[in-house]
Amino acid sequence: MPITIATALPFEHTIRHLTLATILLLGLTACGSGQVPTGEWTGTIDTLSSGEIVVHNTADPLWTPEEAWQVVEDLRIGEAMSEGPDLFSAVYSFDVDAWGRIFVLDNQAQEVRIFDSAGNFVRTIGGKGEGPGEFVSAGSVDLSRNGEIWVMGMSLGRVSVFDTTGTYLRGERTNTGGRIMLPYPGGFDPMGRYNVVLPPSVMDGMARFDQSYSPIDTISLPENPVEAEYFDLVNEDGFTLMSAAVPFQGFMAWRWSPTGTAWTLLTGRYELTEMTTSGEVVRRVTRDYEPIPVTDEDREQAIENLEWFTSQGGQIDHSKFPKSRPSTASFFVDDEGNLWVEQQVTASDADNAGRLFDLFDAEGRYLGMLRLPFSLAWSRPEPVVREGVLYGVTSDEVGVPYVVRARIVKP
Repeated sequence: MPITIATALPFEHTIRHLTLATILLLGLTACGSGQVPTGEWTGTIDTLSSGEIVVHNTADPLWTPEEAWQVVEDLRIGEAMSEGPDLFSAVYSFDVDAWGRIFVLDNQAQEVRIFDSAGNFVRTIGGKGEGPGEFVSAGSVDLSRNGEIWVMGMSLGRVSVFDTTGTYLRGERTNTGGRIMLPYPGGFDPMGRYNVVLPPSVMDGMARFDQSYSPIDTISLPENPVEAEYFDLVNEDGFTLMSAAVPFQGFMAWRWSPTGTAWTLLTGRYELTEMTTSGEVVRRVTRDYEPIPVTDEDREQAIENLEWFTSQGGQIDHSKFPKSRPSTASFFVDDEGNLWVEQQVTASDADNAGRLFDLFDAEGRYLGMLRLPFSLAWSRPEPVVREGVLYGVTSDEVGVPYVVRARIVKP
């Protein structure tokens, strides 16, 4: 029986409103192992009759200027002019072990490259092919809790498992139906369960397995409550030949939390929702924000980007263009449960190298803004945060990917 992850429910009448004094008495933590903020939080927390907690934040941060976190890069792996293993084609997945070794899945080579905590190359695992220990359309590399290396090869419907030295151990069959998804949204979640994306013919969801690849259950993927709009090219028989998404629409992103719940972000209305895999909505978090208007220049650029569609006879209905664009781009959850919400890049911020993030604690309170010293790959692979260290994938001005490591400094 599939376990359904439900989407956020409409707001209900609140049965209790917590004052700021009550919130302070509850002793909600905001910075994990960091210093507790001394600023005054100006938001509200409501508990609905369903038990759902609704957290509304103003644009005023809880951090004082002296309490804001900083991210300091201390390692970068990659070389644009290299002919060695530190030249990456595309990095859709990576993982980090307890010793700080970094396992990078290179898409073109279809191999996993291991680097030590100092960034030195150690060895390569796998390679392109259909034999044991080889991959076709490998989408993710994940480390099990006993240190095994699991690589999902989607075209072959097989998870290849290696030991800590890179020796091939076994292959586990998957019911992927040959579905290619790059980046791959499955793999190990923070609770140690291995998630395999099922083909739509079975269900729009995932099968979950334990560390020995024994089945646990199935879950449905979160559904976007906002229906996306498209421009369609339709033939004379009414058959849709191709479609193009209307630009500047909001969408839904989702991530696992360290406690096994799932968080979703609706970028179009800056709404975060925490839910259990049984479908219970636990918490909803919102923040006041200023809509970003879609300018004439934005529309012209969007139309130019849709030339592949219009050149084949597709028509663009300008009335479908939204008047404003989403204020957020994506998000991730760190190992302490803090929410990092990436702000949408605006024209005034386009020249900055790093991206701006809004930080929320695990309870949903807005802490403040933080700028990374580098840009991150959009959406996936999502960063890995372990004990105050952030790992991610960035790229240079010509698109060459790098793996970066940075310390999160919490005053």
